Amino acid sequence: MKLSSFLLQLQPKGNLIRSIYIKFMVIKRVFSFLLFFSLALNAQVSVGSGSYSTSFPGADSAGRNSYPSGTPYVSGVAANKPIPTNDWWSKLVKQGNADNLFNYPFTMKTLDTGLIVSYIPWGVIGDSAPIEVGLSGLSSNKVTVSDHTDWTVTMDWASGDKNLSVTSGVGMPFLYFEKSEQEEVSIKVNSGDATIQNNKLIIENASHGADFVVFAPSGSTWTKNGSIYNSSLNGKNYWSLSMLPQGNTNLQAALDEMEPYAFVFPTDTQVSWSYNESDAKLSSTYTITSEVKEGSTTEFYQGLLPHHWAHLSSSSNTPSGPSYSTVRGEMKILKGNTFSLEHYFTGILPTLPNLVQYSDSFDIGELVSKVQDLENSGLDLWTDSYNEGQLMNRLVQTARIANEIGLSEARDKLLATVKERLEDWLSYSSGEVAFMFYYQPQWTSLIGYPAGHGQDSNINDHHFHWGYFIHAAAFVEQFEPGWLAQWGGMIELLVRDAATADRDDAMFPFLRNFSPFAGHSWANGFASFPQGNDQESTSESMQFNSSLIHYGSISGNNEIRDLGIFLYMTEKTAIDEYWFDVNERNFSSSQNYSLVSRVWGNSYDNGTFWTADITASYGIEMYPIHGGSYYLASNQNYIAKLWSEIESNTDILNPNSTNPNLWYDTFWKFLSMSDPQKALELYELSPNRNLKFGISDAQTYYWLHSANAIGRVRPDITASYPIAMAFEKDSKVTYIAHNYSSEPITVAFSDGYELLAAPGQMTTSEDVAVSGELITDFESAYANSTVDLKLTTQNQDLSKVEFYSSGELLFTDDTAPYEYKTNELSLGRHTYYARMYVGSQYELSNPLEIRVGEQTPYQGEMNQIPGIIQAGNYDEFEGGNGQNISYLDLSNGNNGDYRTDEYVDSEFNANEGATIGWIDSGEWLEYTVDVQQSGYYNLSFRYASGNSNGGGPFRLLLDGKVISSSINVSSTSTTNWSTFRTAEVSNLPFVEGDHVLRLEFEYGEFNLGKMEFSYDRALDYDFIVADAGENRSIILPETTAVLDGSNTTSTGEADYQWTQIYGPSLVNFENENLLTTTVSNLQKGVYKFRLEASSSVASDYDEVILAVNDTGNQPPAITFVSPSDNSTFKEGESILLKTRVSDLDGSVNSVKFYVDGSLIQELTSAPFEMDWTPTQNGDYTLTAVAVDDQGLETQSDPISITVETVKQCVSSGSNAQQGSFSIGYKATFETVGTSVTVTFELLDTDKSGVIAYLWQESPFQEFELEEVADRVFSKTISGLTPGEEISYAAKFAFTGGLSVTPYVKYVVGSDCSSNEQDTAPPTNFSASISSINSTSVSFDLYAEDNSEELIYTISQNGVEQSFSGVSSETTTVTYTGLSEQTNYSFVLSVKDKNGNVSSNQKNLEATTIESTNNSCSGESADSQQGSFTLGYKYSFKTEGSQVIIEFELLDDRPDLIAYLWKKDPFTETSMSSVGSRTFRATLSNQTVGSTISYAVKFAFAGGLAVTKYFDYVVGDNCVVIDDEDNDGVEDAVDQCPDTPAGAVVNTLGCEVFGLPVNTFSVTVTSTTCPDSSNGSITISSSNTDYSYRYAIDDQAPQALTDNTQTISNLSAGIYTVCVTVDGVSDYQRCYTIEITEPAPLVASSRVDVSARNMQLDLSGSEEYQVTLNGKTFLTSEDRLSLNLQPGMNRIEVATALDCQGIYFEEIFVSEEVKVYPNPTVGPLQLFVAGSDSEVELSITSLSGNVIKKETLSVPANRIIETTLGNLPEGLYLITLNGTTVKTTHKVIKE
Repeated sequence: MKLSSFLLQLQPKGNLIRSIYIKFMVIKRVFSFLLFFSLALNAQVSVGSGSYSTSFPGADSAGRNSYPSGTPYVSGVAANKPIPTNDWWSKLVKQGNADNLFNYPFTMKTLDTGLIVSYIPWGVIGDSAPIEVGLSGLSSNKVTVSDHTDWTVTMDWASGDKNLSVTSGVGMPFLYFEKSEQEEVSIKVNSGDATIQNNKLIIENASHGADFVVFAPSGSTWTKNGSIYNSSLNGKNYWSLSMLPQGNTNLQAALDEMEPYAFVFPTDTQVSWSYNESDAKLSSTYTITSEVKEGSTTEFYQGLLPHHWAHLSSSSNTPSGPSYSTVRGEMKILKGNTFSLEHYFTGILPTLPNLVQYSDSFDIGELVSKVQDLENSGLDLWTDSYNEGQLMNRLVQTARIANEIGLSEARDKLLATVKERLEDWLSYSSGEVAFMFYYQPQWTSLIGYPAGHGQDSNINDHHFHWGYFIHAAAFVEQFEPGWLAQWGGMIELLVRDAATADRDDAMFPFLRNFSPFAGHSWANGFASFPQGNDQESTSESMQFNSSLIHYGSISGNNEIRDLGIFLYMTEKTAIDEYWFDVNERNFSSSQNYSLVSRVWGNSYDNGTFWTADITASYGIEMYPIHGGSYYLASNQNYIAKLWSEIESNTDILNPNSTNPNLWYDTFWKFLSMSDPQKALELYELSPNRNLKFGISDAQTYYWLHSANAIGRVRPDITASYPIAMAFEKDSKVTYIAHNYSSEPITVAFSDGYELLAAPGQMTTSEDVAVSGELITDFESAYANSTVDLKLTTQNQDLSKVEFYSSGELLFTDDTAPYEYKTNELSLGRHTYYARMYVGSQYELSNPLEIRVGEQTPYQGEMNQIPGIIQAGNYDEFEGGNGQNISYLDLSNGNNGDYRTDEYVDSEFNANEGATIGWIDSGEWLEYTVDVQQSGYYNLSFRYASGNSNGGGPFRLLLDGKVISSSINVSSTSTTNWSTFRTAEVSNLPFVEGDHVLRLEFEYGEFNLGKMEFSYDRALDYDFIVADAGENRSIILPETTAVLDGSNTTSTGEADYQWTQIYGPSLVNFENENLLTTTVSNLQKGVYKFRLEASSSVASDYDEVILAVNDTGNQPPAITFVSPSDNSTFKEGESILLKTRVSDLDGSVNSVKFYVDGSLIQELTSAPFEMDWTPTQNGDYTLTAVAVDDQGLETQSDPISITVETVKQCVSSGSNAQQGSFSIGYKATFETVGTSVTVTFELLDTDKSGVIAYLWQESPFQEFELEEVADRVFSKTISGLTPGEEISYAAKFAFTGGLSVTPYVKYVVGSDCSSNEQDTAPPTNFSASISSINSTSVSFDLYAEDNSEELIYTISQNGVEQSFSGVSSETTTVTYTGLSEQTNYSFVLSVKDKNGNVSSNQKNLEATTIESTNNSCSGESADSQQGSFTLGYKYSFKTEGSQVIIEFELLDDRPDLIAYLWKKDPFTETSMSSVGSRTFRATLSNQTVGSTISYAVKFAFAGGLAVTKYFDYVVGDNCVVIDDEDNDGVEDAVDQCPDTPAGAVVNTLGCEVFGLPVNTFSVTVTSTTCPDSSNGSITISSSNTDYSYRYAIDDQAPQALTDNTQTISNLSAGIYTVCVTVDGVSDYQRCYTIEITEPAPLVASSRVDVSARNMQLDLSGSEEYQVTLNGKTFLTSEDRLSLNLQPGMNRIEVATALDCQGIYFEEIFVSEEVKVYPNPTVGPLQLFVAGSDSEVELSITSLSGNVIKKETLSVPANRIIETTLGNLPEGLYLITLNGTTVKTTHKVIKE
């Protein structure tokens, strides 16, 4: 079980109705305004049976749910289109400027004054600004998108009557500019050599060797003013700028080549596509519509990227121009307005075909078990749209496999789970905040809540997320035809949101995520990174494309199908080129890997957004693997190259790696596309691996075996149906098609083969027309029983039938009837299947599992009620693991430490007992209980929840019947999962007798401890207690027996039913409906029968066992619990021998334990377990024999174990590859079998908070080490080969830093323990004091030892410090952290690295001296972060208005750098290195007399240490100087000794011109509204002795008339104002001024419905006018707490500025409604609080059908009665609406 699913506390649908909108007083975008309000009036929009919201629902309980802030920066034509996101230029739309525009070949950045044009071959633009293109005097504080087409964008600058626009397109080596009339073009050249050539401005070598040309209209001239070039364009309003091909050798020729195309401006770009189903050909055409501004050339100049020019159709125009080098590879120039591409679609499948029988090692039983492990899985309630999609996909893939192998019940369970959650997402109810969709009209996007990865706030990853949902919808339609008729409209909204193909779609932008010209998708909604937009997981993008193909095919929507094929094939070619570089023509020579995991606008890398681990880089380009993933296998040479690289660079060959980024299953499935046999071999080595979130082990097992059966894909063979593929193995081609239609179809393959595909299923060319069912009378049996198996089939032409179990052939039957009797079966699970042959071909029957053994109480101890049940003591299965018998756990392995042989995650807590945790939704546990007395019981249980929202719900069932309502628990801590609390539940009905109590967990997020049941009162309804009698023996030859249920009791009339549960034969009942009846046809063996007693209101059952034998005594049963078969132990290790025994008709008197056939001990009382220590190494066979009370014996199955010699090597050292060690470390490697335990011990004692990580050298991996003792850390690595060399280091991380050992090499299986051990301590130890200061004492130490490495320890008053030393050398060490002028006594000792301690201790005394530290200089070791060994020196010195700060680190640290920390406000700046470990910083413009406070952070390899803060008074140099005129300059230096008081002087003490800092005042008046230009700056001078001039920004200086001036009509922004004095050349005082504009009115609310309170947070004004339910008040508070009334509440907030808008919100607070009983068999009572005299009640099915609606009066007791009547069992919605009541409740009808 897991603790990963966080419970979301949802408002019940209907409890909270909220609609929020802003009333704009100034409407600039009428379209958006009208759209917004038309939607706001209908907050819930119905689409078929689904719906979505057009009002933001508010945050969920964790504060999630958002949408993009601000308003889109669009204008012109773009203002009336849906807002485009996820493009290379989308940052413009969000921020009104962008510094990351990469379109190949240009790199661009917007400024207020225009566009920076550059060429950056790789990476971000940074400060590069070689060319600035603008208009004279242009200054706009925003840039808008005024138009956009399929691969162009037009950017627009507007400032007053000045207007500039530029159109840029992907692959276009021209930028196309237009401007307003009469404006002058201004081009500033900051880099490169500019020359004028007639109408052209040529800029050579502007950036990274690139040349640019500005083409002005003919007749234009250019003027130069410094670096600025101006032109009036000869009265025209257009021009263009081109970048010439890099490396051109003849600039003039290159210019001449491009000039004819300079005025062919693009006006539209479009891509179109068509798919020809008959030959699978996809054709796509790219068209540029252009306007010729001047000249005769009409052809367009368009660059084609590799994925274009490599796939041009035979009829397409082809490139004929020069080439450019781009980050995407070679861009070839096409001269023309259209080109076309051609691809042949190779098909996809929903899953691989069921041909697994042709994979030799396939075991149908194993697959069935894996499917059944998941069939009851639920979906987390605390999730997000991305994780939800992954988990749905996990269930979908498993359900598809269940369908293929005939497990229809499992398939239908998984289908129901997926469908229920999908419908929840696709329907919205007022007040809902999760599992819903919200259409955000301002950003024209559909947002799913809860979102993940910025899907809401940044419009990220919509194609990733929605692909899972769309695929799930196609899956539901496949198995529930007609579902899309109700819900398809909502699914198609998801399709349109991510990829509408309609350019006239009013709701969504054309192909939001997909860039038609780039050929792939972009994931970031607003391209928010400096590197441009990005896409990481191409595999999830391809999953989206695949989902459209599935959806379109199954729904008959060919437009969506063909859209999916266009996206799939186009993106496949882009992935091959830009992520994989399969043709090795695009990656740079510095790219170290054969793929990249992130493609950015102008770079690519192998990082991911969560780790730099290369393992993740590989996996993210493959996950998830599905039937549409075979695009990965189109180039087998590339797969081989990549897999070899994966083996070298990851831990994929280590079967026990704990690297969380190693997604084994994904890698294996990728490998299976090339080498499925190897993939299977690797799979078999890792049964206990951690499964990646979203992966199904069942899918992996099935996929690998199916791939092994069919071989490699044949991408050269296409089909006339898109859901079809061909594979080849051993020269045999297998043809596969999945026919989604309801009629048979013939699929024609391109090699001539035709396949008749059956309707609604998958068909292959290898299918055999044979079917059969393996059956048995009973699917359970008692120990040592036999079972009869029979294959039923209608086929008359079977050659033979083979019966198998676990891959072993048991029996062959070549004549009908096909039957087989098993041998006597031991305890456990036995799975059988049959092969049905027609000639050499065969099909598999269904798998059939026989369970041998009983479900029993844990350790045979019955749980008593009343009494206490330990949660961890759930029932066990006699046959072994209890999964799907006594519990269901959905995670592999046991994460706890209790009952580790079971899957349930259980821990033993010293205070709480056996607890369970890591609970996941859908899991359950069972406990056999003995109820002493019928009645209602109270339950008091212990639990812990580290989730702030608490956990649950869970419920209790007794014999399969629900006896409790859903039980939620509150949080017990937000910091741990070990704080337990008691909760109570009452009114639990129990009937006396033996029963099975089940705990079902709807959701987790809590740990469960002991449960105490106490009797409350008698039952108040009729009940039954069934009693089937006592177990007994029947002695042959008797073949009949009486089943006696006469002890059954009932408080009313009852009906009875006897049924047979198992037995060696089918018995005959005399009358199975009598309380006492006779059965006949008994044979030797064990039978179980069940008696069910029932009435109209109650039921109960009991079971009885009959043992039929010759003596009246049935043999006992026994099996080993521990050790497991084929396990390995180390020499001298004690081994627990533990058995599980039972005896049907008596007791087990003893158990005999045998080793290799020899008795080692006999135990005569339970528990039958013992510890055994082998006396020598080798292989052993263990058996155990159980002896019952009448002497019958049963022997267990044998267990094989191996005991091996411990092989160990130890090394130590003090060197570090990162950081440093004060003493060192010790490394131990120990081999046992194929496992090595690696242990690292940190010997340093001066480090605290130590944790450790194991570093694997090749391929590099990092694993957390377990601390097994103080500073001792260990990890066991399994699956190694003797003789293999491994190499590991340890990283010790501690407070303030880290230290990493060198790599230690070890050969697996080698043993160094035979080497002679060093036991001699060091000798000739001497110690003396070498120096003393105020805080430390230094010692000279010497000793001799044969180990060469020494450890010195010095302690005083119990405080110990250790130091490393070298034998026979004097080592000087310093003991720090002392106080000044204090006497200390020190004890000194020495030991060697093996721990041998010298008995010769030294005792020394020292008194520290007085400190000479002051505020200017000194020495210290005090730290605020990290620690210092020796400390540091500091100094502060004032020179004029500068303060020079210098720090020297006394500790010897490698790779040292330093940063200066300013205390208030905190800032960090780097310091300059001025010597060994000495760093300096100079502070300018400091005020003498002011106090400053600074510290220094020293950062070094492996850590950091930060000094304390030092306060310093500027001007205080801590020395007294002679300064007669008090000007701060010493008299001996002062050349002007009589300077007037207060005068400004230079360093020689002479007066210089200056004015007091308060001479000038600058005041600001901000704008009154956004986008207005009515701000102003007023400058005035208080000194009238001079004449002044002022200048704003780069404008010419103006006279400061009358010593004051106001500059008006300014817009919001930052301005620089400088004042000069006429006649004084070296004086200037500058001010940075910001004119602000009013912030928008922002209001957010959080409603506590239960408290009837609303918290309203406001910003944007100093005062607000608030109206609540008609009452108005003014407030200056930013946070308000408002009391709400039952019913509708209306809140309105306004400010004094109309332009800030009005905030309006409606909140409905419902009175409480309680519905009970729930579940119900029909009658319902509804308690309605409040005062409503009548309410409207409606009953609705989950599909939206209203079953009942009526208006009811509320009686005085406030209880309304209704009934679900004769409605079928299921889940219904009960809705109440009234003046103060609006609630919806889910009710279960049983």
